[in-house]
Amino acid sequence: IRGFAPAMHLSEKASLYRELAKLTGADFHPDRTLDLLLGQKPSHARRTWLQGLQAGLKAGQSVAEAVQTHNQAFSGELEWTLISAGERSGRLADGFGHLARYFEAWDLGLKQMRSAMIYPLVLAHLGLLLPELPALVTAEMTGTESPLRRVVLTLLIFWLVIGLAIIGWRWLSRKGTASAEVERWLWRIPLIGSVRRHWALARFSQVFHACLLAGMRMTECMTLSGTASHSGVLRRAAEDAAKKIAQGEMIGGSMADVHGFPIVFVHSVSTAEEAGTLDREMNSWAAAEMIEAQESLQRVSNWLPKLFYAGVVMYVAYRIVSMVAGYYAEIGRQIEAL
Repeated sequence: IRGFAPAMHLSEKASLYRELAKLTGADFHPDRTLDLLLGQKPSHARRTWLQGLQAGLKAGQSVAEAVQTHNQAFSGELEWTLISAGERSGRLADGFGHLARYFEAWDLGLKQMRSAMIYPLVLAHLGLLLPELPALVTAEMTGTESPLRRVVLTLLIFWLVIGLAIIGWRWLSRKGTASAEVERWLWRIPLIGSVRRHWALARFSQVFHACLLAGMRMTECMTLSGTASHSGVLRRAAEDAAKKIAQGEMIGGSMADVHGFPIVFVHSVSTAEEAGTLDREMNSWAAAEMIEAQESLQRVSNWLPKLFYAGVVMYVAYRIVSMVAGYYAEIGRQIEAL
């Protein structure tokens, strides 16, 4: 099970955790739950995850321990922490439900973004090919060298740039989960930075809420939430705040003394701490930040195609100007030759 680990799509994760929440909430025994889900002929990735959980439970591990031990290739800190907190608080179904809603929201946002990029990509290919059509036609008529090789090379370069951009972004994104400095630079990127900030705070609040319900120590709540946020900024801020809490400071005060938490969030935590409603406050922030993250993703989906359009239009305009300039330059040379 620890060998080959096929990727599990966000939609598969959302469906998996939704089913686990439903069966766990109905007080099904874990063995019965896994038998039912494995009997549904799941995908290879989903079956591998379920078999890993099954192996861990048979070895006497808790659900969280089994996920962490056997499904590291599929599950991150957010999943393990929410499942662990759900087990410790006796609300495992709620933990699965939180994860189902999180992955559903994330999957929906990415689907919207991908759908919005289909037409710009088609337009980009047309923008790269159409300016070369006259040259392709005249090459056959005049017997000159065909620009087909140049067209193919241009398309290869286009996709190479896109591929390098995706690889570079994934590398930076992974670096940002551990490095506060890298994450701060990523947060400054228009549109995309807002998405990262809201998702990070949503994850932080969600895990903190689950940890509070599990009755964990505040230092543990803080550090686990920072790690599960997948943000280098919040991770470092949470670690610094946990040290201050360990020295006897209040939660809100410790968060205010470190750099990284939004000031509005810190003030809300401080007042909720005084009122004794910190668990409800964190739950509200988790829901609100998830909505903000989805709206930020929607804005990215709206603006990325427009930026792509602008790039394609500029390239086509450049090619047209180049063609016209070359045409008149050739006429000029012929006139001079006469």
